[in-house]
Amino acid sequence: MAKMKTPSEKSLYPIVEKWMKKHFLCFKTAINTGLKYSRVDVLGIRDVGGDLSGEVETIVIEVKRGTEPFATASGQALGYKVYGNRVYLADYRQRSFSQEEISIASHLGIGLIKIWGNSCTEVLSSPYYSPITKLNLMLLEKMRLGICQFCGSVFETGSETTPYSKVAHESLSSAIRNNKGMVFWNREVAHRKNKLGIRVSNRYETYERRFICPDCMCYLVSQISKISG
Repeated sequence: MAKMKTPSEKSLYPIVEKWMKKHFLCFKTAINTGLKYSRVDVLGIRDVGGDLSGEVETIVIEVKRGTEPFATASGQALGYKVYGNRVYLADYRQRSFSQEEISIASHLGIGLIKIWGNSCTEVLSSPYYSPITKLNLMLLEKMRLGICQFCGSVFETGSETTPYSKVAHESLSSAIRNNKGMVFWNREVAHRKNKLGIRVSNRYETYERRFICPDCMCYLVSQISKISG
């Protein structure tokens, strides 16, 4: 029987992404995305907050062709805990992971996914991590997602081509009228950081952006404006 040709790593990304959407119930996914520090092979965001919270989990999957030393690949996957809440190594292989490999993954604290053909199987679940807040928020924004300052829910702020098309820029009336969220800039924090040399900008410029979701704009802010008016 002829040996099956090992696929390229990039060709495995869509297989894992499709499986991730269904298996983890992710409402948003992406392939080969990330920050300047490193890029994530497959990324997914899912709701986990139940009825009383807008909490989400960021799931990061490192994809390999089954040709790299297992401990090396596992260590690379573990490094993504600075970004995400759960980290996985997805490896292409016909046979399942050995007991030694499962022990290594368990010791390091990563999940394992077996890829074979066009299917994936979760062999070991990832523990939950608390990533570096700044990096996690930057990764969410890369996915065009923002966190509402009022309710804490994650919502879409725009698209790949128009990052802030779903939020009004510091305009309550525009946000309410167009059923959008709002983005505003915190100039007090920007001034403090600028004074200490943490984030240098001029007096008319700030990078300290904050978001309010469309629901809070509609049901909370609009009611406040009616009362005050």
